[in-house]
Amino acid sequence: MRKSHDNEFLYVFIALYAFIKGFECCRPIMVVDGSHLKTAYNDTFVSASTLDGAGNILPLAYGVIDSENDRSWTLFFERFREAYGVRENMCIVSDRHESINKVVCLTYPNVPHYSCIWHLWGNVCKNYKKSKDVLSPVFYAMTKAYTREEFDELMAKVVKADIRVAEYLELAGREKWARVYASVNRGWTMTSNIAECINRHLVAARELPIFDFLEEVRKMFGRWNYTNRRNDTYTFTTLSKKFQEMLSINEYLCLRMAVEPSAEYVYPTVHDGGRRFVVCLKNKTCSCHMFQIDEIPCPHAWAVLKKKNLKADDYCSELFKPQTVMKTYDIPVNPLPGEREGKIPTYISEDVVLPPRYKKPPGRPKKKRDKPLRELLIGKKKTCLRHLWTAGTQ
Repeated sequence: MRKSHDNEFLYVFIALYAFIKGFECCRPIMVVDGSHLKTAYNDTFVSASTLDGAGNILPLAYGVIDSENDRSWTLFFERFREAYGVRENMCIVSDRHESINKVVCLTYPNVPHYSCIWHLWGNVCKNYKKSKDVLSPVFYAMTKAYTREEFDELMAKVVKADIRVAEYLELAGREKWARVYASVNRGWTMTSNIAECINRHLVAARELPIFDFLEEVRKMFGRWNYTNRRNDTYTFTTLSKKFQEMLSINEYLCLRMAVEPSAEYVYPTVHDGGRRFVVCLKNKTCSCHMFQIDEIPCPHAWAVLKKKNLKADDYCSELFKPQTVMKTYDIPVNPLPGEREGKIPTYISEDVVLPPRYKKPPGRPKKKRDKPLRELLIGKKKTCLRHLWTAGTQ
C-alpha cells in the first residue's frame, strides 16, 4: 500500500500467492484494465488476469488506485513485475489507454504490448459509421487469420470498401491487433473481455468502502478458484472441455483428406479441397499455421495421425490437459480470520491511513437521488387502472 506525505490513501496492490503459483501453469499472457468505483473518492479498480488451460479466468493481481495516470500505472506494473517477474514469450493485452501504453514500454521494454481488438473496432465504428456494418466481419476475420496470405486478401476487401478504415488500421500497427503478425503466440486472447468480465461481476460491490470492496473481490476470486478446480476434477477427456471440442471438430474435418507420405515425420502433400498442405509431426507444424498457433492438431495433422495410427495426445499442448489445469489451482485462496480471532501485528495496527481527498466528480451534478440496491431489486408496484376507475365512481 502507498500513502501520501499526509498519510492519505493513494493505492493498494494485491497479488495472492495462490495465483502467483497458478500462473506458472498458464500461457504467459496478461490482460489489464481499470474500472471506476462508485464511492465518494472516485477511485479506480485495476486488475490483471489471464486464462487457464480450460479457458477460465485466472485473476493475477488487483488493486485500487486514485486515478488512471502515469504514476498509478507505473506503481501497479512495478509491483506486478516484482511478484511475477518476466517469462519467456510473455505479452500484455489492454485497451489503448495512453498511460498504459507509456508505462508498459518503460516497465516491460522487451515484452510485446497488444491492443484489444474490440476497443480498436469501437474506435473505427465511431469515426467511420457508414462502413462498420460491412467491414465488421472482415475485420474480425483479419485479426484471427492464420496466414499472411489470408490476411492480405481480407485487407484488400477493406481497401476496396473504405480506404480510410484501412489507413486507420495500418496506423494502429498490424502487429498490435493481427494475430498473424504478433511476435509471440497470443492464442485466442485477442480482447480485454476477461478483465471486463471481472468488472461486471463487481458492479454492486463498487458502492462499498474500499476495505469491504477488496474483501468482496477476494471472496469472489476464492469461489472461482474452488469452482474451476472442482469442474476440472470431473474432466475425463484428453483435453479440457473447450479445447477437446476444437480437437473433435478438427478430427471430423480430416475425414475426406488424402495423404501422400514422403518421410517418417514429414508429409508434404495433404490434399484438402484442391489445396496442398505440409505437415511436420516432429516440429508440430503445418503450413496452414493452425497447428502451431492453436497448439492442437489441425485437420491436416489429424489426417497424418490417422494415416500412421498415432494418438493426438502426444501432439497437444500440456497447458490444455486436465492435470495441468489441476496444478493451476493446487493452492486454495484461504479465508481471512475475523478481527478478534486473528492477531494483527503492531506495525499494522498502529499505522495511520486517512481517507483520500474528496474529488468533485466531472459533469453536471445529478438532480435525482441515487437509489440503493435494495430499492432497485424491489421495483415498482403495478396498479390496475380499471380498479382505480371503479373505485372513483363508487
